[in-house]
Amino acid sequence: MQIPWDKLNKFNSLQVFQFLRFGTFFLISILLAKVAILYQHEYGLRLISQYENLMLVSSSSTFFWVAAIGNTLIPYYNNADENDKGKVLFNTFILLLVFSLIAAVVIIIIGYVSGKNQNLFQMFSIVVLLNTPTYIVDYLFYLKGKYKSLIIWGIVTFLAQILLLCLPLYYKQSLNLAINLLLVLALIKFNYTIILLMKYGTITVQKKITFDFMKKATPVMFSILLAGSMEYINSYIVEFKFSDEEFAMYRYGARELPIFLILANTLSSVYSGEIAKLNTAGSLEVGLNNLKNSSRKLMRWLFPSTILLMFLSPYMFKYAYNTELTEGHKIFNIYLLLIISRMVYPQTVIMGIMKSRIFYLISSNYLIIYCVLSFWFLSLFGLNGIAYATVVAYIVEKIMLAIYCKMQGINYNQYTPVLEHAVYSVITLVAYYFSTIVEMPFL
Repeated sequence: MQIPWDKLNKFNSLQVFQFLRFGTFFLISILLAKVAILYQHEYGLRLISQYENLMLVSSSSTFFWVAAIGNTLIPYYNNADENDKGKVLFNTFILLLVFSLIAAVVIIIIGYVSGKNQNLFQMFSIVVLLNTPTYIVDYLFYLKGKYKSLIIWGIVTFLAQILLLCLPLYYKQSLNLAINLLLVLALIKFNYTIILLMKYGTITVQKKITFDFMKKATPVMFSILLAGSMEYINSYIVEFKFSDEEFAMYRYGARELPIFLILANTLSSVYSGEIAKLNTAGSLEVGLNNLKNSSRKLMRWLFPSTILLMFLSPYMFKYAYNTELTEGHKIFNIYLLLIISRMVYPQTVIMGIMKSRIFYLISSNYLIIYCVLSFWFLSLFGLNGIAYATVVAYIVEKIMLAIYCKMQGINYNQYTPVLEHAVYSVITLVAYYFSTIVEMPFL
């Protein structure tokens, strides 16, 4: 089959790449569940719990600054002078490398404190140190308009990640061997990143660019840290308060379907850059209208897909994973309700007009609300309560961001198809209610 490379553009190339990335994580979770079934006595759910614990520690140490730097890079690069763009790429890489070193040290310390699997933590910290800075390659290809190279890079690296992790476990080798193979892959990617930066970047450390970039990125980093920290804190609570089986079930259930998250986040990243460029040119209204139209098109199939998944998720968990993880579909269905807040983009507007300092205040309020709701709902609904708290807190956060946009003279209906979003949201909530009371056949 001929791949339609000529159809790739700045809007869909990043979405395809992110689909490959999140699809890889999703596929790995399925394969590990199948391996756990195949070698029940040797591995069981302990293998899943062990791997998920590594991912929990590493992702909680990196998620906020990786996302903040990536979200800031696109509008910052678009606004930079032509002579400075190569310098921006290299200095962004240096920032990623410095933060990766800090994260690696944190992972080693956590492994030492936990007293379990210290060798795994130490080896995985080196993987994080070498692999995380290579994220600059994703944005380099994208910003340089090399969309075909971006997709090929994703296919090769993610396929290698799946094979190097899952094949050793399938043949009853240790997780240590799989992590060592991932370390080799990370080293190859790191060297390739250096080669690309020598070609497309300007190899010079610019304090002015670095400090200015961090000035823009820090509020976003703070916002993402506060917004996402409770998700990881909750995972740690589940790990220590509940059994390994319940921890594995929660981790498998407490995730959005990759393609939904990818499309929403990619649209936000792309249009933050578009709005920044059009705002500089005095055409902010055009950028807002483009965001509105694109979000309308996206919600017209994401909302129906969400409703369908609410009724299919029991089958997905039963056949994709194993019987011990089937109950995770209840948590998964609650997380599907995040589509209601995902389809509203005030944060994209704020990033585009470069008013990111407001994230400090809003994220602080979000964290307080999330903490209160999480502990309250946990006592009321058990594991499901954490998921309910996440949905409600995200909605409150988007309301606060929309209010700030209004204060900047940008009305909610300028970037959101209000009526369609309201109708779809109500229908989705009704569908969720019925999914909790309807007994699905053949289960």
